[in-house]
Amino acid sequence: MRAVALFVVLVAATLPAHAVTIWIIAGPTDPTAAGIAKKAEPLYRSVPDGFVIQTADCGDNQNVFMWIGATANADKPALAARLRIRQVVPDAYMRACKVRPGSLLALRMSVVDRSIGLLPDDARNWEPGDRLSLLRPLPDGRSLIIVRYFANDPADPFGGKRERVVLANRAGKRVVLDNDCVDPSDAVTQHGYVAFECVRGLASDNVVHGVPVFDDAGSKLFEARHCRDPKFTGERVLACDGEQVGADGKLELKKRRIGVERGNDLM
Repeated sequence: MRAVALFVVLVAATLPAHAVTIWIIAGPTDPTAAGIAKKAEPLYRSVPDGFVIQTADCGDNQNVFMWIGATANADKPALAARLRIRQVVPDAYMRACKVRPGSLLALRMSVVDRSIGLLPDDARNWEPGDRLSLLRPLPDGRSLIIVRYFANDPADPFGGKRERVVLANRAGKRVVLDNDCVDPSDAVTQHGYVAFECVRGLASDNVVHGVPVFDDAGSKLFEARHCRDPKFTGERVLACDGEQVGADGKLELKKRRIGVERGNDLM
C-alpha cells in the first residue's frame, strides 16, 4: 500500500497545474515585441493597468503579442471593463482566455515592459530578446520575474538596458529584489532564502559579480561582493567563488562559505 501511495503522489506531482479560464479585454496586436511596445505606449496614459501578453499563453496556436486593458473572472465585470477600455481603444473586444499555468499572464505580469515603448527606433545593441521579460519558477512554488526595461539615459554605455528582479510569492504578491541586476543567474533557494548572482562591474577588464541574498519575504539580508556561482552547501550556509584580481590583472577564484544568518565568512 505504501508503494501505491508513493506512486500516486509522484504521478500527482508530475501533472500540469490546472489551467484557469478568464476574460480579457483585447486591444492591438503585433508579431514583434518592438511593435507592440510602440502601439501600447500611448494607451498606458489612460489605462495604466494594461499589459502585454503572448497569445500562446491563452492557448492560441498562432502566437503574437497582444496588449490587454483588463482581465476579469466572469463575463459581467468583463463587459463593464470593455465599455471602459473602448473609450481609449474603440475596437477593443472581449474574449475568453485559458491561462497557461506558469506563465507571466498567470501572474498578470507584462511580457514587454511599458518602458520598452520609449526605446528609440535607432537604439543600438538591442536584440529582440532584450525586450522580453522572463519567468523563472523556483522549486518551492515561488517565482522570479526578470523584467527587461529601458532606462532613458543618453550617456549610458549599455544603451539603457536594465534588468529588474522581482519575487512572486506563493500567493502571487510581488516584491522587487534588485532594480538593476545585470545578467541575473538562475536562483538557488533554501529554507525560503533566495540567492542569485548579478554582474556588478569590471576590474582590470574582468567581469565581477555580487550575490545578493534575500529571506522568504523578499527582504535583503546581505550581498556577497566579488562572488559568483552561488550554492547552498550546508544548513544555512552559502558557498560562492570569490573573485580577486591580481597585480597582473588576472582573475583568481577562491571558494567562500558564508553563514546566511549573519552574512559573515566561515573559517
